[in-house]
Amino acid sequence: MLPASAFAALELPSDTVKILTTPKPPPKEEASPNLMQAGSAEAASPAVNETSIMLYAELLLHIRTVTFLASLRTFHTHETKARLSSDGNEITIEHEGESATIRLPIKVKAGEGGDAALSLPAKPPSKELTLRLQMEEKDDSDLFQDLLAEERKANFVPWDGASLGSLSKPVVACKECGTTIVESARLSEWRDLPNENWAEMMDFWHCHKPDEHHLHEHTHEDATGSKGYAAGNRLKARGGIGFVDLGSFLLTQGDCANIQLTFLQPSPHLDSLSCKTCSHPLGAKDSTAEGWRIWKWSIAVVTSLPSLGSSLSPPTTYSTQKWISARLLSLIENTGLRKFHIHVQYPAPKSSPIPSLLLWVFTPDLLFSSSKCSGSRKDPTRAMKVFYKEQTYTTPQSGDPESALIEDVEIEDEVFEELGKTLAESKGVLPEGARRFQEWDVGLLERFSPPLG
Repeated sequence: MLPASAFAALELPSDTVKILTTPKPPPKEEASPNLMQAGSAEAASPAVNETSIMLYAELLLHIRTVTFLASLRTFHTHETKARLSSDGNEITIEHEGESATIRLPIKVKAGEGGDAALSLPAKPPSKELTLRLQMEEKDDSDLFQDLLAEERKANFVPWDGASLGSLSKPVVACKECGTTIVESARLSEWRDLPNENWAEMMDFWHCHKPDEHHLHEHTHEDATGSKGYAAGNRLKARGGIGFVDLGSFLLTQGDCANIQLTFLQPSPHLDSLSCKTCSHPLGAKDSTAEGWRIWKWSIAVVTSLPSLGSSLSPPTTYSTQKWISARLLSLIENTGLRKFHIHVQYPAPKSSPIPSLLLWVFTPDLLFSSSKCSGSRKDPTRAMKVFYKEQTYTTPQSGDPESALIEDVEIEDEVFEELGKTLAESKGVLPEGARRFQEWDVGLLERFSPPLG
């Protein structure tokens, strides 16, 4: 750079001389192209998706077939591979450098000597793959016999009168916080209540006709006193006795503890029961039976372990969805219907519609496995497949026709909320292509299963 005096002979303006003599700042250092590309690539790269390959399999016992579904991120090609393990228990899908494995609900026929390649449809290319696999025909296997056992086909529901009566000092506690709500010493006996339609069916059961009551007066009184219900007698809670139906215990207020009563106006028969410690909903007051209804889905049962002195067993609880499934199966048995319009009790005033669900129990019993984990589920999982639609419900008006194909079902607010949540979450267990059937959403509800073997 020349000094300012060198420009004097040129007779340039002083501003121009200043510009020419002022050093330029060093150029800013730019990142190399490789560093720039690496930075943008890292920002744009998707997060690792462990479920980019979604696998699902279900077993339908009556046709002895396992349906296998795979959902891929992109269309499958000739390089997409499916392998069945040599023992027939697992399937692995490999696609575009990723792989996923699922344990099947039951062993299927496998080839000899190692893993067997499964044929995938060549055309048309698809993101959804479906395979039908024949289960291994070993009718003498313990598992197969257990799956077909008559007691498994029945609507198995835990905590009936007999099972509770066989436990050692059972204690009923709040499911949420563990606070004891029924001490074992308060109840001397657990008794099963008949079907929820027992009052309507009593004419078919009781040992005498109403017009023959005078001939069997003492028999009638004995039945009323020992059972708490009989022909012509309304159900009534009794101190020291726990009455049990499909989804609840009927107890007297005096046999319960640590429960608070919340009055809901203007429906006194819907007064709510909740835990005094954590306010978790526990049941409702039953004014007709002069007792308290404690919901099974809201409680835990703890028993003593005589072999370990005074030790208590870990609390036993069950998910709400299993109690819902048991209720639906009971309705199917009683009504012969598989479509149910489910809603909560209509509040006052009754001018506006309330949310409801139309449920179609499409497959009452199946075993499924999924590569998508969900809670504490351990596959294979017993469940029912339901189709459902979100709807609204209004109280039927006088003269409105009743549907002979759909049964109206009223459930508790907490159960309705849990039902909607469970169905929505269960869609994530299914591959994308299996989540809709025509205008219906598809969901799964786990159900109770008796111990195998």
